[in-house]
Amino acid sequence: MAEGILRDRWLKRGRGDLTVSSMGIHGLDSQPASQHAREVCAEHGIDISPHRSRQLVYEELEGAHLVLAMEPVQKEFVGLFFPRFKDKVFLLGAWPGKETRKSTISDPMGQSIRMYRRTFETIAEHIDRIIPSIEEFYG
Repeated sequence: MAEGILRDRWLKRGRGDLTVSSMGIHGLDSQPASQHAREVCAEHGIDISPHRSRQLVYEELEGAHLVLAMEPVQKEFVGLFFPRFKDKVFLLGAWPGKETRKSTISDPMGQSIRMYRRTFETIAEHIDRIIPSIEEFYG
């Protein structure tokens, strides 16, 4: 959902100069977003039906200027297995500020559509909060 929301928000600002890519630390490659995720995004006019899951790709991490994780375990995974890139990985719920316990955005996988809607709203709030910082970051 985060990839779809960020891409949508960025394009609505008239910007097409940001590559937004979603990768995971576990799960299967080439799986579509869950039905609940697709449905909740569609409720907000965001089509994530083309999305397919992917494992972390070294070359994309290398080329990324900023990597936003949802949960601390994801950030720690990158630091452990790709230590070269740990300085560009931050929690979406904290960046560009300091991390706290409340910085974590839990994955709603396997939960009710109500939880997906809550998670969507949380992600959207953080993306709306950081868009000006991303514009500053990228110029």
